[in-house]
Amino acid sequence: MSTRQTAYTTSGTETKALGKKFAGVLCGGDVVGLFGDLGAGKTTFVKGLAQGFGVRRVVKSPSFTLMNIHQTKHRGIKQLVHIDCYRLTNPNQLEEIGALEYFGRKDIVVIVEWAEKVKRLLPKKFLKVYFNIKKGDEREVRFG
Repeated sequence: MSTRQTAYTTSGTETKALGKKFAGVLCGGDVVGLFGDLGAGKTTFVKGLAQGFGVRRVVKSPSFTLMNIHQTKHRGIKQLVHIDCYRLTNPNQLEEIGALEYFGRKDIVVIVEWAEKVKRLLPKKFLKVYFNIKKGDEREVRFG
C-alpha cells in the first residue's frame, strides 16, 4: 500500500482491514490527518490501524476527552496517539491538552480525526487520508 492511492470499502470490516494494512506503511514520528464527514469511517479505520500496531485495548473515539493514548506492541513505535477534534471549539484546545508534544516523536504515531479543524497546528508535512461516503456502506478512502 502506498500513501498516494484510492481504496474502496463496502463495510466497516473492510474499512478496519484497510486501517490495519495502512499501519504497515507508517513510521514513528508520522502524523496522520483524517478528513471526512460524520459517519464516513474515520474511527473504524483507526480501530484497524490500532490492530495493526498490536493495541490490545478497545479503541473508541475520544470525542469528549479529545485524546487517547494507546500502548502498542510494535517494534519502534511505543504509542498510538488518537485525537478527535470534532468537539473542539477552538484549535488552541489541542495545545492546551498537550497534544502538540507528541508530534514528530520517533516512538509515536499520531492520528488526528477532523484534522481540518486544526490544520494550522499540524506539522508542515503530515499524511492525509480523505473519507467519502458513497452509496450505502461504500466508502472511498483516498490517501495523500
